Amino acid sequence: MNLDTNPIISDPVRQRQRRERAAKWRVDKLPTLRQSLQKRLNHGHPDHGSDGAKRPATASPSTTASPRAVASGPTPTTTTDLIAPNHGGGDAMTVDAAPPASVMDMDVDAADVDPLDQFMVDVTTQVAKIHAADLQRLTELKGTNSVEALNAADDGDAADAEHDILALAAKKLGKKKDIAAVDHKSIAYEPFRKNFYIEPPELAALTVDEVKDMRAELDGIKVAGKECPKPAMKWTHCGLPAACYKVIKDQCFTAPTPIQAQAIPAIMAGRDVIGVAKTGSGKTLAFLLPLLRHIKDQREVQTGEGPIALIMTPTRELAMQIHKEAKLFGKPLNIRSACCYGGSPISDQIADLKRGAEIVVCTPGRMIDLLCANAGRVTNLLRVTYLVLDEADRMFDMGFEPQVMKIVNNVRPDRQTVLFSATFPRAMESLARKILKRPLEITVGGKSVVATDVTQVVEVIKDADKFLRLLEVLGKWFAEAAETDIAEPRVLIFVDRQEAADQLMNTLLKRGYVCNALHGGKDQADRDSTIADFKAGVFPILIATSVAARGLDVKGLNLVINFDCPNHKEDYVHRVGRTGRAGNKGTAVTFITPEQERYAGDLVYALTASNGTVPPDLQAMADGFKEKVKAGQAQRASSGFGGKGLEKLDKERDLIKQAQKASHGIVDEEAGGSDNDEEKDEKVAGLLEKIALPPTIKKNAPVAAGAASTTLAATSTEAKPAGVARALDVLNQLNQQLRSAAPSAPAAASTPAAPSTETRAGRGVVNFTCEFEINDFPQRARWKVTNKDQINQISDLSGAAITTRGEFFPEGKQPKGAERKLYLFIEGETELAVDRAKNEIRRILLEAVVATAEIDAKSSGTTGRYSVV
Repeated sequence: MNLDTNPIISDPVRQRQRRERAAKWRVDKLPTLRQSLQKRLNHGHPDHGSDGAKRPATASPSTTASPRAVASGPTPTTTTDLIAPNHGGGDAMTVDAAPPASVMDMDVDAADVDPLDQFMVDVTTQVAKIHAADLQRLTELKGTNSVEALNAADDGDAADAEHDILALAAKKLGKKKDIAAVDHKSIAYEPFRKNFYIEPPELAALTVDEVKDMRAELDGIKVAGKECPKPAMKWTHCGLPAACYKVIKDQCFTAPTPIQAQAIPAIMAGRDVIGVAKTGSGKTLAFLLPLLRHIKDQREVQTGEGPIALIMTPTRELAMQIHKEAKLFGKPLNIRSACCYGGSPISDQIADLKRGAEIVVCTPGRMIDLLCANAGRVTNLLRVTYLVLDEADRMFDMGFEPQVMKIVNNVRPDRQTVLFSATFPRAMESLARKILKRPLEITVGGKSVVATDVTQVVEVIKDADKFLRLLEVLGKWFAEAAETDIAEPRVLIFVDRQEAADQLMNTLLKRGYVCNALHGGKDQADRDSTIADFKAGVFPILIATSVAARGLDVKGLNLVINFDCPNHKEDYVHRVGRTGRAGNKGTAVTFITPEQERYAGDLVYALTASNGTVPPDLQAMADGFKEKVKAGQAQRASSGFGGKGLEKLDKERDLIKQAQKASHGIVDEEAGGSDNDEEKDEKVAGLLEKIALPPTIKKNAPVAAGAASTTLAATSTEAKPAGVARALDVLNQLNQQLRSAAPSAPAAASTPAAPSTETRAGRGVVNFTCEFEINDFPQRARWKVTNKDQINQISDLSGAAITTRGEFFPEGKQPKGAERKLYLFIEGETELAVDRAKNEIRRILLEAVVATAEIDAKSSGTTGRYSVV
């Protein structure tokens, strides 16, 4: 019946009937429509065959428009073909042809839009957008129409199946943060110019003897290498950009310092340089000013390109200090600089690099992160032609050398490389020369020598008296500062540990001294604010570890106190070098205890090299230690340089984490490494798996044993899902092997009889037993759990009796017949007693395995890997 022609039925009734029909349609047809839509989105358009031809749409009689529908006006059509399949004998629906008959009978006013029609319009519009995006994505795949290519482009499709999820996770976990090796021969680098130096007529007229006298006057400059330019006497001799001279004048730099006078002409001439000069001698400007001329000769860096100059430093504070100077001199020349270091948000640094920066000042670790980020699309080293390693000896010290070499090897071979430091041990020279070509070595004032402007005081003192002596020194210093009208006296105190820095800060605060601490354990924001406040004079005393020993430049810092004696002379030189900078006078006080006699020789050497006074008690301590070394009673102190890099530390941390996870029953599978390394890793991992999955405890009752057997069989059956990782298979096999390790009745009868449990434990009848196989563990671990004292201690702790059974079989040899591998037999009156003994054995084995692996890692040479006996 047509509702519009029935005058009896009122408008409210007609509206109610229309709502009921719409609700019924939503319940019956809407789920089917959604399934069809989802199927189309996932598997393609169902109206298209394999040949791409569109199938004709068949209209059923039920889809024919009624006379009422025709009379009421044309029905709007959609742009996408969506055919709902015919389920349960219902009417099929073609969206672009006409709505269902039940919907067409509705009297839809112009002002009253049916929500179902509106929903269909929105859905079809959204489908059109999705198909357009899919078409664009297929175009980007270079015309390929394979299903694999589409799945590779769409991460969502890859996550539908369980094996795809596992593969994706394994791929992400297997990624190592490493820089891919670059084949420089296959890359067409842009040509660039190195030599910008034109010798001024004033210098060209100088004779060889006059040049030697000039270098002697400039703190005794020593040059090793051929064809070194003559030292510059004025800034105008250096050939710098004109805008630099105005900044130099504003900073009141009247004349080049000795290292600047010789290093700037050498770098401007395009030579690789090793510069060694005292702390506070202006080494930063010596490599920064030629860098500006080098950059201005090349085209401007575009968005997305890498830098032209790369400056690497060992500490974050030094990187920020160099970045500040680079911005000061680069701004007039329109040269941009970016500072990249750890501890700060990497997103801001990525944004700076993507905008383009000609200069990048960085620490090695963060630079590797940026080069690896987003598959190497954040930045690159293709345009780097000027490479600087500041504090170069530290850059090749332990932890930095592997990272630095990864970055250096990815820079074009014909680059210009500059190395600067205040100390440069001979062991580091040979390593540094590997990355240089025909270098000039410029030394000002000797290597590892304290500046003559620093007054050095070394006191031999007992450890208990150091703090009182510190208070005395601080009291006298601040009293003298008040008498001499020093506006903002500043003191820097060095300690050897982070905990010591915090503890000393709290103690001085209680004594009324305003101070703060600076060390690597603080957040980067705290470290930045601490240095800024110290430079601004917010507090006069800063307590720091050696993280502040290199490159930190604080004006007005006139006193440095080594509360804890440095452990090598290079560290001493850099600590003391925080004062007496740029021609100012300074004082350095060092405390050394009788127990630190091994460091006395380094202090004597540093004092002698800088023409300082050596205290008699310090000289006697150094001589006494030398006699002990000759007699074999002591070992000489380490030079402080060496190590196997951060990768070794990462491996040790991973080993500790793996052991901790194993103690909680969590076992990881890690991919990567060479075949030999994987074998060693799997040996350790297998032992940890055995510890993580100890054998179950059995009750001495047939019914209980049968129940346990049934449970084990069920567990073994359920623990073998298809398509899981290798680690799960290993765990299942170990689980089945260890839990079914109990011998059968004949085998148990053939095992040599052990002493009576009641005699050993003295606690009544044995009800629970457990077997723990230890044959495959290292010798150190086997000895730990089988020696008599250890077994007695575990028995007293748990109340269970433990006996050693079986024989030891080396790797590759298997027991025959009734023979058994070496194992521990645990028996007790209660299940709790056996469980306690089992857990204690697990703990001892875990500690022994980790200790053995660490010992092997330390004794395995330069590889830093570990092996298990």
